[in-house]
Amino acid sequence: MAFRKAAAESAFEGDLGPGKVTILGASGLRLTGLGSFWLDEGPDFAWLNIYRTLCIGRQLEITRERPAVVEADGDAVVVRWKPSEEVNATLSARYQLVQSDSAVDVEFAAELEQDYPGFELFIANYFTPQFRPRYAVADNLTHPEGVFWYQKQWCGDGENESWARDEAAEGTFADGRWIDGYPLNWRRGPQYAYPLMTQEHRNGLANEKGAIVIMARRSDCYGISGFNSYHNSQYLHLGGNDARAGERVAFVVRMVLLVGYQDLQTEALALYDAWTEGGA
Repeated sequence: MAFRKAAAESAFEGDLGPGKVTILGASGLRLTGLGSFWLDEGPDFAWLNIYRTLCIGRQLEITRERPAVVEADGDAVVVRWKPSEEVNATLSARYQLVQSDSAVDVEFAAELEQDYPGFELFIANYFTPQFRPRYAVADNLTHPEGVFWYQKQWCGDGENESWARDEAAEGTFADGRWIDGYPLNWRRGPQYAYPLMTQEHRNGLANEKGAIVIMARRSDCYGISGFNSYHNSQYLHLGGNDARAGERVAFVVRMVLLVGYQDLQTEALALYDAWTEGGA
């Protein structure tokens, strides 16, 4: 089923299972209509937007604060930013409903007009405190047992936590990009097991157990991170490799609305395995 033009200017909406997805332009998307007041608190609780664009040693811009063009592209919706003084590239986010999987696939892309070493698109998702955030991180016991689902507590200590893909990605976190702009001194955890995160609603969605599952491919995502203090956020760090003028770099992220499950962690891993065809 295709998106349809919504009443609001520069917004599109479409059905996703029992819910409604609204594309808000540069702010990303919102999911409403699932019987929970906490999904409808306001425009700040939006998901899957390009928060920052970065490269080695610096933040280039906060992309979602820049005007963007929103238009239909067949059954999808594309949000596009023209090149600017800060980012000499055409940036885009293409949102596609996948009804059969109760999912939204988003391609984040950049068509570069100059070289950018360590180019990154930093993707943000903001949830209310009524969701419990979990991250699929590597078990760091002496004798690992597999994936450890780390659950962040509301207003806990050390909330600026992050998990890298591998040792090279650890270096990307530390190359100076988080000193520039709005600085963040990320607290380091073990490496992630998968670039896979869940947000489980405390009261359920659509009168059943309900959660949002967000995932990326390992090759696209050098790290995952989040807060759960003054806001409940989850982030994907996409790219991190050198990008050249004339090159188009693109990364696909999937968001799944999951209701009526037996075990969230088991089903999230199964969803990731099916989407990546083996967890790559």
